[in-house]
Amino acid sequence: PQDAPARPVDFGGDIQPLLSDRCFACHGPDSSSRAQDLRLDTREGALRDLGGYAAIVPGQPEESELIARVSSEFEFEVMPPPEAHKEALTAEDIALLARWIEEGAPWGEHWAFVPPVKAQLQRNVPHPVDELVLRQLETLGLKLSEPADPRVLARRISLDLTGLPPAVETVRELVSSSDPGSWERWIDGLLVSPDHAERLAMWWLDAARYADTDGFQGDERRTNWPWRDWVVRAFEANMPFDRFTELQFAGDLVEGASPETILATCFHRNHMHNGEGGRDPEESRVDYVRDRTNTMGAVWLGLTLECAQCHDHKFDPVSQADYYSLSAFFDSIEESGRAGGGAGPFLEYVPDGLEEQARSAQLEHSSAILDLAHVERSLERSWERWLGATAETLAPDHAAWAPLPVMSVVAASGESMEATGPGEIRRTGGKSDQDEYVTVFDGAGMGGVTGLEIEIQPEPTLGGGPKGEFVLTGVYLRALSKDSQVEAEITHAVANVEASQKGRAYGRVGGALGDDPRSGWSTEGQKVEGSAVARFALPEVLALEPGDRLQLEIHFRSEVPSAYAHRLKVRFTDEAGPAARRLGPTPFEILASSGAADAVVPKTKEDLREAFLEQQQPWVEARALMKRFESQSKELESAQGAQKVTVLKEREKPRRTFVLERGEWDKHGEEVMPRFPAAILVPSNIAADGSRLTRLDLARWVTSPDHPLTSRVIVNQVWQMFFGRGLVATPADFGLQGSMPSHPELLDWLSADFVESGWDLRHLVRTIVTSQTYRQSSRATAEQYTADPDNVLLARGARFRMPSWMIRDAALSVSGLLDPARGGPPVYPHQPVGVWEELFMGRFTYPSTAGRRAYRRSLYAFWRRNSAPTFFFDSADRRTCAVDRRETNTPLQALTLLNDRTYLDAALALARWGYRTEEVFPGKRIAALGERILGRALSETEQAALDRLYEQALAEFELDLPRAEALVSDQPLGRRPQGPGSWLSSSNAHVAPRVAATAAVAAVLLNTDEAMTRE
Repeated sequence: PQDAPARPVDFGGDIQPLLSDRCFACHGPDSSSRAQDLRLDTREGALRDLGGYAAIVPGQPEESELIARVSSEFEFEVMPPPEAHKEALTAEDIALLARWIEEGAPWGEHWAFVPPVKAQLQRNVPHPVDELVLRQLETLGLKLSEPADPRVLARRISLDLTGLPPAVETVRELVSSSDPGSWERWIDGLLVSPDHAERLAMWWLDAARYADTDGFQGDERRTNWPWRDWVVRAFEANMPFDRFTELQFAGDLVEGASPETILATCFHRNHMHNGEGGRDPEESRVDYVRDRTNTMGAVWLGLTLECAQCHDHKFDPVSQADYYSLSAFFDSIEESGRAGGGAGPFLEYVPDGLEEQARSAQLEHSSAILDLAHVERSLERSWERWLGATAETLAPDHAAWAPLPVMSVVAASGESMEATGPGEIRRTGGKSDQDEYVTVFDGAGMGGVTGLEIEIQPEPTLGGGPKGEFVLTGVYLRALSKDSQVEAEITHAVANVEASQKGRAYGRVGGALGDDPRSGWSTEGQKVEGSAVARFALPEVLALEPGDRLQLEIHFRSEVPSAYAHRLKVRFTDEAGPAARRLGPTPFEILASSGAADAVVPKTKEDLREAFLEQQQPWVEARALMKRFESQSKELESAQGAQKVTVLKEREKPRRTFVLERGEWDKHGEEVMPRFPAAILVPSNIAADGSRLTRLDLARWVTSPDHPLTSRVIVNQVWQMFFGRGLVATPADFGLQGSMPSHPELLDWLSADFVESGWDLRHLVRTIVTSQTYRQSSRATAEQYTADPDNVLLARGARFRMPSWMIRDAALSVSGLLDPARGGPPVYPHQPVGVWEELFMGRFTYPSTAGRRAYRRSLYAFWRRNSAPTFFFDSADRRTCAVDRRETNTPLQALTLLNDRTYLDAALALARWGYRTEEVFPGKRIAALGERILGRALSETEQAALDRLYEQALAEFELDLPRAEALVSDQPLGRRPQGPGSWLSSSNAHVAPRVAATAAVAAVLLNTDEAMTRE
């Protein structure tokens, strides 16, 4: 039989991508870099006479200069030239170009700039998605796979739609049901659930570059969380996407604008705010305008608009004038470019629906107060005995503060230092702008340290600065042993004299807590009688073993040159209580001089009681927990009042907008007005009266039914959520440098249907997840893998690693720890101590949330831009918008899942549940855990392996009972069981090893590939 005739060359699919990749950098839309005045991005330019020849002569490839140049063997004339570092065209590429020219060089528009049209469905296939997928599969002789196992499918649907795994009981009902409509009714229930709204919100918060801080060096807090809650409410109400867009672009401009509609505009204020000193606020303001423009380009248009900031886009038909005409829509916001309190405009928004959370926080605080009182009562007799014994053992001349022998002292600058006696150091020469003194003391004779005292003595002045002052910017204390070091936390400082302080001036001794060079302790302008003395208190004892040493770093790193001290005396104390938090005699010194406990005044006795309690670990833990609950209760009480949210507000008089030459913020070129890029869509019904276009017009242009990009771009992002990759693999770039759609007809059908449905996201999602394409098994046959290893053509179900936020939420859900509360201020789930302090020189300390709120969904976790939550290992950075999916898989993730506090708490909660299950169903503990975590029954091989693991762990914990007791008594809700009445009392030597061993099994199951994978 004769071969079928070759199909005509497709300009959009075959030729335009080739020209864009190899030619447009020099012969494309950007006039500033165009060589030889030749354009290959338009038909007119490509066919234009160039002085007796043309790049393309339709029907005559042999006369076309383009063919001659790309096939030349001479380095000086071949295109693309070697210096362009572009890959040379292959023989097949050249043949394709020649055939296209021979066919008349028919031109066409880039596929993404042509409005989507529904393809005609031609066969009796129940679902349009399946028919359009099958059209391409059949060209390779492939077909759709069999449906996934019902248990796998139930877990897939639940994770995709809600971000949470299904309950075991739900899966059992679905699998056993004979009602063919049960699955669709279940899906419909998920789609209207708040869980679905929260799942969609995670997608949108990445796109919106939402965070709880400003970013940049200061990275101060902001209170935009009411907007995050607005997003959840909008998704839960299934707000049409065009209205969703309109309110976020111009909720302040809609008719009858309300606080809710104005709140929506926070989307375009979620960008970073730069409060760095010395930066011109206008430069920052220009950056904010560009950020909004670029975000709109990525999220709604799927275009790299930012490429046109400095020149015409080199590949897409977006000129620099087009770019700044789009920016003009956002240029007249009533903003100054400042950060913090100057970052207006603000909306004073009063949230509602937080009463239950506030009541719960108050109850937790009240309960913690009672727990603390209970601990105090239990220690009453010990306190009385301790007071009497202490009074008898203290010498009359007891001194709380003692100098220690100096073993070594150095200056970071290399200048000479010397020790002049116990605890005494002196700078003996040299001059440097900044310095750090590092002194090592012999810790012999001290069992621990609770505070340190630094005395700065005059020689002849207190410091070496221009006015004889010092500025002490940081204090660090470490215990050094032979094999390790432990850094002490310093939380309180007090001084006998300090400079009066206004704004950021140096003065208060509290400014030395941390090592911010913009704050520190100084006595400038104050009369100092003798020496300047400061005491620094530790929140808990820094324990010392025999042979340990103490290393003290004193930093003088201010912006004042040479403001370091010449002579210092350092003393330490091991007294608990207020000794290091006050000046003057300590309670122990007063007691010693009084001779008897009965002789001290009530205030001193109360101070001694405080010192006693601070040495009792149960009381220390109970007080710390009470303080955390107190802080959380206050935060939720405050959250019910007005919150300052950054929003959009138009200036009364619009700013003039200019093209910025080379993108420089202060180099104005031609003036431009708000308008739409002609190459995308010129609407006929917006601002027809010739008035100035507004952000409301922009929103309506973006969601116009005729717009070629928006519906495709959003459909692609939603598809990516459920298949791991979009129908266009470059979700932020639908331009000429982006990927071609894998299924163009399917993308266009879904996009057109999305618009026809009234921009109904719920309808779009339901259409996708009810298709056979979505429900396929993810198991790949050898034939499928060979023909399509990346599953681009969708001959099998998608299988990919869940995002880290979903892995965390799933672990909390199956363990029963997940707090269902919705909305409100962000929470602080556990993360390792010191992460913020290390990055911010001690200015920020992470306040881990106590109680059940620590186990809220990841959506509500506090997001610091310069230190993203450590439990998110594949997340967007939230500095700029992100619409792509990040998937990572490293050994560090396994370490997180096996060691992070939240996952350990989840494993312990599962172990307690498993222990109770064992009591009711003997021998079913491990099987029940497997079904709960994986959503299916364990195989015999898996069951046997986990049984062996359990027995091994049980044997280890029975040999190390204290370890087992410590593990199981560490309650996941931040509370400890009180007394022997708890079913997990550490006195129960039978229970603890079994619960601990079960936790080990649960931790392994949570860390399996299947538990972390969306099958």
